[in-house]
Amino acid sequence: MSPRRPITPSSRSLLLLILLLAALLRFWRLDTLPPGLYHDEAYNGLDALSLVQGKDFPQFYEGWELYAQDAQAERPLPTTRWPIFFAGNYGREPLHIYLMALSIKLFGATPFAIRFVPALAGVLSVLTTYLAAQAIFGAGAGGQPSTSAKRQSLIPIYAAFFMAILFSAVHFSHFGLRMTLFAPAETLAVYFFWRGVNETGEGEYRGKRVALTFLSAGFFLGLGMYIYAAGRLLPLLFVLFVPLWFAQDRAALRRHWRHVALMAGMSLVTALPLLIYFARYPYFFVFRMSYVANRGLGTVEGRPFLTWFNNVGRVIRGLFWQGETHLRHNLPGRPYLDPIQAVLFALGVGMNGRWWRNPRNQFLLLWLIVMLLPTILSGDAPHFGRMSGAAPTLTIFIALGAAQLTAWITTHTRHYLPSSFFPLPSSLLPLLLLLSLLFTLRDYFFRYADHPQLAADFYLPDWELGQYVAAQPADATLYFTPTQEEMATIYFALADPERLRSYSGGQGLIPAGETGKTAVYLLRPNAQTALTDLQTFFPTGYIAAARENFIAFHVPANAPRLLVDVTTAVSITETAVSFAETITLRGWRLHQSADALTITLAWQAQAPIAQNFTAYVHLLNDAGELVAQLDRPPAGYPTADWRVGEIVQDSYRVPLPPNLPPGQYTLRTGFYSWPELVGLGETAVLTNLSLP
Repeated sequence: MSPRRPITPSSRSLLLLILLLAALLRFWRLDTLPPGLYHDEAYNGLDALSLVQGKDFPQFYEGWELYAQDAQAERPLPTTRWPIFFAGNYGREPLHIYLMALSIKLFGATPFAIRFVPALAGVLSVLTTYLAAQAIFGAGAGGQPSTSAKRQSLIPIYAAFFMAILFSAVHFSHFGLRMTLFAPAETLAVYFFWRGVNETGEGEYRGKRVALTFLSAGFFLGLGMYIYAAGRLLPLLFVLFVPLWFAQDRAALRRHWRHVALMAGMSLVTALPLLIYFARYPYFFVFRMSYVANRGLGTVEGRPFLTWFNNVGRVIRGLFWQGETHLRHNLPGRPYLDPIQAVLFALGVGMNGRWWRNPRNQFLLLWLIVMLLPTILSGDAPHFGRMSGAAPTLTIFIALGAAQLTAWITTHTRHYLPSSFFPLPSSLLPLLLLLSLLFTLRDYFFRYADHPQLAADFYLPDWELGQYVAAQPADATLYFTPTQEEMATIYFALADPERLRSYSGGQGLIPAGETGKTAVYLLRPNAQTALTDLQTFFPTGYIAAARENFIAFHVPANAPRLLVDVTTAVSITETAVSFAETITLRGWRLHQSADALTITLAWQAQAPIAQNFTAYVHLLNDAGELVAQLDRPPAGYPTADWRVGEIVQDSYRVPLPPNLPPGQYTLRTGFYSWPELVGLGETAVLTNLSLP
């Protein structure tokens, strides 16, 4: 192997300009493009915010995460301040969230802070792609036999440029997810591996330097597992390549087998804490991968191998002419590569295939195949987010094509054009590069940014609602109705998920807040029944804001909270019955008809409630026999969500059996846990009544 050459001043200047371009594309409009804050971005932000706030993990912010119960059924997750793996939202690797916590400390809980980390990683990936390309194919690295040293030295520059302007790389740098962070770790592992291979010379110093270089490669190889699930596939690249390389080059085997062993050992040591976690909780190692592999329009039910086979064609089409249609991942239908990049990529693949016996060319092809596996193995290929690991190798292929095109133009035009036209070939490729840049600018900052569905896809309505809630007084009691599956965007905008309670609404239950405190109810425009219930219960309440996506109903601090109903003259009975010093019955009201009893109950939480209880209203005859009943949890607002001091009103309609004999009856109420059927304290007797 030839010795590694330093970066020349001209290359350094070009690289600096490319990095500035990459930074401009990634940080321009970072806080507003895309608008709002998508659920997964916000969920990552909530975990990062919980780190900043010193909370214990695991944290689950949304009721739909029932898989957490399955995960902890046999082995409960440990409570920890510094998790090695974040179990919420189907499970996520930790490095991105820890870096995001630092960003939140610097910039506050904002979309900019959420997206700063992937944007910075996006810029860094341009530099590390340059380094990886230089180590594999740069001048002095033993690259393409048919390419002059001057042309070969441009391959890393071309690779960095296309990584800087690649549409998908720009977009996912604006998106607060973790896949963008994987590219720097991936390319640094490749860079240090080939830098170690390229080292020449003898002596103890050289031996230590090479060993350190391979150890660095192993470190970044192991670090990738802390970033993204695709990091679990990256070792496969070296598992496939190294035996192939050693089989072809026995001198390399003698020279580097110890170094490769060092690299493998370091990667294992680096990843060991996470591997131990997965060994203890294998559920999280396979759960997300199995989830994404069995969902999507491309899935063939029960035949995963057929799904994967079909996905190869979908991915190839996605690269060139039929891109992903999911708006959150792509301008719908736009190919991964623009026309110029596609042509250059094809040239690069042809050039790479021409010299397929060269181990470096074999490595590059294997790298591409391995990093395309995450999208090939998923059910919704082509998934451009899961292709993020393939971006560096795709841009290196494009760079090979650009270098080949430059050499071909320069060689052939000299035979057909007079000397006065010699500047023309040298200006052609820069024009193509500029046109490719213009494609990205147009498609991302204009066509994508102006897409009419973009705001909805990135949860802008939830973000605006959350900002409104965050602007309310610190002592206000906050409610949201109806419940929805994904609340992370609202919670992150509020910066405190515990402040906002969600209930179903429209079912008769009213969470009335706390006496002496303002209450604010955020309702979706279609929650008209819930709004009517609130207006009836709180005649002094008022609509403070009516936006396109929510209505804000405010209740003054001095509004009564116990069984207020201006539509009936039925009196209330106030009590102070306590159920195991956890819930207090503050009052009740009875409405009796010929076929039913309607009992309205007002409860107040005395202490934090760890589980959801079922409430009951029972009617007993004078012999103590149960003759009518209604058992159900509070309607749309489970007891585990109740705040200490909060008053909750609910109504229970108990149908009376036909031909119920007249006589004296007892009405009682209470709570019990289901399915254990363990009562919460004693039963409370409401009243004795006579039924005709």
